[in-house]
Amino acid sequence: MLRSVLAAALLLSGSAFAAADCGACVVSQQDPQAAYTKLAKDFADAMAKHQDELKAKVAAARKAGERVPRAAYRAPTKEFVETAQELAQEFAGKDAAVPFLGFILKNASAERNAVKWAVKTLAAEHVESKAIGDVVDYLPRVARMAGRPAMTLMNDIADNHEDNDVRVKALLARSRQLAAKDDSEGAVADLEKVQALTKDADLLDEAKEALVEIKKLAIGSVAPEIDGVDVEGVGFKLSDYRGKVVLLDFWGFW
Repeated sequence: MLRSVLAAALLLSGSAFAAADCGACVVSQQDPQAAYTKLAKDFADAMAKHQDELKAKVAAARKAGERVPRAAYRAPTKEFVETAQELAQEFAGKDAAVPFLGFILKNASAERNAVKWAVKTLAAEHVESKAIGDVVDYLPRVARMAGRPAMTLMNDIADNHEDNDVRVKALLARSRQLAAKDDSEGAVADLEKVQALTKDADLLDEAKEALVEIKKLAIGSVAPEIDGVDVEGVGFKLSDYRGKVVLLDFWGFW
């Protein structure tokens, strides 16, 4: 009897010691929303600081008649992308990871490997989740870094996702990309699918506006009217030149 009690006491003592020891080395999982809010705020602050510093460097360089080094224009995204990657890994397999994966897609500048990893993770762990609808809009943006997997993932979501609103978001994203590539026929087809799949007023309005814009600016369409003033201060309209070849050069200062 005594031996059993002693064994139990030793077992409990060992468990308590192990728990105390682990308590010193294991960090409890943080709140994902709070972690994302902090990441986004820190990133915004860093970008604002970078812009202020860049403006000062540009002004100083102009005053000295020098050029600003190309490196000065590079946004400090690396550390924030790495933090987002760590947080996505902390919540691996859960919907809580999706915003951090989206952060990488949205904000990465030269972090090609992180973008490829984020796309691969979304495809492997979240393709059937509703949460992916919140980040699908970033997939066309990273196609140049992630390559075909990004577009394959977007196409899969647009064509096969079980949740109609998620499909609609992917279709809207794809339609914008197709329109940018002058594939107005493909863009219109996706926008018409949107109208058949959802009753969400905001999504329908977005699709309607996009359809109007595409049909107005499609190759072969009549250009919308433009009113302006020439270099001599004389007013004119684009329609005044109907039947003539016109080159429109849009430019500005940023």
